[in-house]
Amino acid sequence: MSSFKRKVVLISLFVLAISAAAIAYANGQSKPDVPIHKVVNLSANSLVFHEIDKLDAFAELIVIGYATEDFRDREHVITAFDDGTMQSFHTNTNIKIEKILKKPEDFSSDQNELKIIEPVSLEGNIKYTVDDYVELQKGDKSVLFLMKNSFGDYGLINDNLGKFSLEGITQYSLPQASTVEELSEYETFRDSVMERYHLK
Repeated sequence: MSSFKRKVVLISLFVLAISAAAIAYANGQSKPDVPIHKVVNLSANSLVFHEIDKLDAFAELIVIGYATEDFRDREHVITAFDDGTMQSFHTNTNIKIEKILKKPEDFSSDQNELKIIEPVSLEGNIKYTVDDYVELQKGDKSVLFLMKNSFGDYGLINDNLGKFSLEGITQYSLPQASTVEELSEYETFRDSVMERYHLK
């Protein structure tokens, strides 16, 4: 092989290697906080409390806990009517309980795991959510307000005002399109929750 051909082959291999490395780097650099799905928000006539005393009185179970799986890896449940129209949706989220702040008598004091229902679900790349609810993030320790439904499952209540991260207000506390007023209301409510349960 002539030295010219050898140089062309070496240059081609070099370009190929650089291209492969660039593609691998770009794929490895995908940002986890960039939404990779379309969000469909549905409204519901849910009862929302704006005072901690009323929320505390209404909730059956209040815990400090965190989701143990990424949102995509959770059990997403979507039911439909006979004609294919969506009937309901939710996500079954496994949480680890670090502390129980309030509980019903039949809830074990040493229970440290629980499957809860969140008003959000995922189907392919489409995320369905109720009243702009933002799902719990894996490992984010939060105060969670829960109530048992007619099937005996605990579900998160009070929309985004039913979960408060101990880390403070993050990009996952409220929808990205939240107004300054909504953010201020959330911050005030969170402060009252932290004070009520001596978490400051």
